[in-house]
Amino acid sequence: MTAYDQAELAQALLSEIGDALFFLDPDTDRLLEVNPVALRLTGFSRAEVLELPATHLFRFESSGGAQRLKGAFSKTMVFHGQDGFLLRTKDDNWLPVSLTVSRLHLPPKPLGLIIARDDRDRRAALAQARRVEAELRTVLGSAPGALWSAERTPGPDVFSGWQFRYVSPQMADIAGRPGEPYEHPFKWAEAVHPAEREGYRAAVRRLLAAGEDLEQLYRVQQPGGAVRWVQDRLRLVRDGGGRPLRLDGCLTDVTARRDAEEAVRQSEQRFRALVEKSRDGILLLDERAVIRYATPAAKFVLGFAPEDVVGVDLLSLIHPDDVPGAARRLGASIGRPGEDVPATLRMLGARGGTRLVEMNAVNRLDDPSVCAVVVNYRDVTERDAAVREVAKQHTLLEGLFASVPDVVCYQDRDGRLLGCNPAFEAFAGRPASALAGTRCEDAFAGEWVPRIVAAQQVVLATGRTERSKEWVTYPTGRKALLDFAIAPLRDDSGAPVGLIVLGRDVTEQNRLEEELRQSHKLEAVGRLAGGIAHDFNNLLTVVLGNLELIRCGAATGADAEELLASTERAAKQAAELTKQMLGFARRQPLRTASVDLNQLVRDSLVLLRRTIDARIVVRFEPAPHLRPVAADPVQLQQVLMNLCLNARDAMPEGGTLTVETADADPPDGPEGKRFVRLSVSDTGVGMTDEVREKIFDPFFTTKGVGQGTGLGLAVVYGVATAHGGSVEVASAPGAGSRFDVYLPRGAVSDDDRSPTRAEGANEFPRGRGETILVADDETGVRDLAKVALEMSGYTVLVAADGAEALDVFHRAGGRVRLAVLDASMPKLSGRQVFEALRRVDPELKVLFASGYHGGGLLPADDLPGTRRLNKPYVPTQLAAAVREMLAE
Repeated sequence: MTAYDQAELAQALLSEIGDALFFLDPDTDRLLEVNPVALRLTGFSRAEVLELPATHLFRFESSGGAQRLKGAFSKTMVFHGQDGFLLRTKDDNWLPVSLTVSRLHLPPKPLGLIIARDDRDRRAALAQARRVEAELRTVLGSAPGALWSAERTPGPDVFSGWQFRYVSPQMADIAGRPGEPYEHPFKWAEAVHPAEREGYRAAVRRLLAAGEDLEQLYRVQQPGGAVRWVQDRLRLVRDGGGRPLRLDGCLTDVTARRDAEEAVRQSEQRFRALVEKSRDGILLLDERAVIRYATPAAKFVLGFAPEDVVGVDLLSLIHPDDVPGAARRLGASIGRPGEDVPATLRMLGARGGTRLVEMNAVNRLDDPSVCAVVVNYRDVTERDAAVREVAKQHTLLEGLFASVPDVVCYQDRDGRLLGCNPAFEAFAGRPASALAGTRCEDAFAGEWVPRIVAAQQVVLATGRTERSKEWVTYPTGRKALLDFAIAPLRDDSGAPVGLIVLGRDVTEQNRLEEELRQSHKLEAVGRLAGGIAHDFNNLLTVVLGNLELIRCGAATGADAEELLASTERAAKQAAELTKQMLGFARRQPLRTASVDLNQLVRDSLVLLRRTIDARIVVRFEPAPHLRPVAADPVQLQQVLMNLCLNARDAMPEGGTLTVETADADPPDGPEGKRFVRLSVSDTGVGMTDEVREKIFDPFFTTKGVGQGTGLGLAVVYGVATAHGGSVEVASAPGAGSRFDVYLPRGAVSDDDRSPTRAEGANEFPRGRGETILVADDETGVRDLAKVALEMSGYTVLVAADGAEALDVFHRAGGRVRLAVLDASMPKLSGRQVFEALRRVDPELKVLFASGYHGGGLLPADDLPGTRRLNKPYVPTQLAAAVREMLAE
């Protein structure tokens, strides 16, 4: 079975159907769409007709019809084809139409469909037929001969169940029984002379059994005893299956031959009326293909009057290129009685144009005394043009489908591929012919495949469109992020019969969005820099001042120990500030973990309070026993920072900034999913409804030039939705603002329940004399590490850069058990030294010591035999890390 694109089929049906189509909203009676036939019939433009209510275009010829039509619009939307309606045109004329009203069940709501069929031709033909019938009845009623026709009705056998359809009044006159009805042909036998009655009945039975025409002469006895001789001609008409359908008869008073001649004339007129009313052109040719008779339809097909073509050679009216084929067909028809020879050819019109004509039949007449041919043809010029236009549109749509840069395919309900575009072929690495009938799990490999297959099952079960972003690898090796949209493919009734899968490459878009978030993050870091620099200088003042007091001997004994303890505390505070700034500015993808939101807020507020105006009171109201959230802690910290800095800017004269946490679900949240709420509120200037509708739009800001990028709240919204959460806003001018960020709950882990081990134990873990290589370009750090490790019982080799580290390692002759490498060193980075050392000793353990993990200076976190130690560190931390690694 050929699979057709539903959109193409719908477009072809809308454009090519011969009836006027009106699509409307059943609730408002407003027209939504019309097809070209509707515009041609009414004379309105599309814009004009869509401004009119549907009931304005239609009325019923008799009372009550308009109400029935309105009722159909507003209630059932079912109104089968009925005549008697009129369609309004632009010039306020009314065209007779036949209407059908139905309901189209389409999302998001049902549509009403009115089908209007132009009834002018049918009415004209019906009126003409009625006139002809009236004329025939008048003529038959006044004719001397008696004609009748009986139809077959249900009965036990072929000899019963006949009912007169038409009985000439002359039958009663001939029988001498005016006004006496004759329900069926066998009842007429009661008027036949008794001596011939059984013969009449037997002849009729033979006719019904054999089917041959019957003509018999018998007497009719009138009630007064008078006898009239009649000539009875009977003819049996059968249906397509050969079963008796109709019985026609003609009674002629042979005493008046004029009656019989009149009956023949009437029969000829009826035949001529049927022929001349045909839409097809009919020509009678002699054996030389010269036209002897032409029906009026020839005038419409060729533009000639029938009398203008009589005596003309038919071949002279055919296009010269088609004459040889037409001549062969005509010759074959004349030589083979009863053979149909179909043909499609061009005929020359009266005005010099050509018309495409379909010649349906070329038959020789049955009368052997007449050597003639009947040619039946119809004009198919418009139909051929329509077919060509449909083919052109199909080619255009195929070209558009092929030019779509997105990956597109459509499947049946079982997930088997039915068709795809060239972009999908490139994605799969195979042509469509090789992919036909395959499923996603058969054609592709990767961890994203099961998720897409599961989404397809959801679409088939629910009928809704599913989306998913997946990293995929092309056959060329290129990795790309595809935004998949999986939608149902529906049939005419709206039932899902398959799937449409579209994948858009958003790799570059994702990169730009990540750079945008990083840019705004750095902007926030810059805004924090002033406060951080102030605190950092204070801490350095404490460190430098205490050391100078000890160095110059101003403090000794217990006083010196207190100064050293104060120096250590200040250094640790400086290290914590550096850690927070690096963590906040780090550029990394979404890494979801189970996060203690209360602790994250506390740590962030320590950093934030340094940039807040002293006139602003910062309050934190944590919920007790708060469930953890499933989130990226770095991005979550950025959300909190952006909201708090926006709140600060909204209170230029001071106020209260409140941060709250709670176990709460968002309004209209998904069923079965629980959330944690982070709320940031202020007592600032607030927002109008117009501003509130735009706050999450990128680059929208109410601040002056140079005071903001308009990205802060866009980043908040993006991070929340990326985590599967949402953001709610409440604000009013003069009443402040409140932002509620809902994040999905995470699982409670053992790490969340147990306290963390205190950093910096006072005891040095002891080694067993192993040889350790320390490489760091900072002399103070290198010397500190050497002294700390030698105090722990290790043999220490040192190097001032990456190249020297390799040289020292090679000269050690395989004695080095562990290397402590700085990330950034001259000549060779820590990563380059690590790769070179591992090529020599794949089992060598490496401890990376660095204050910054970005820039690709370090290898992946999960490499076996490696660990990281963040700077700044104290000697006991270094010794503990080395001991643990050597003991593994």
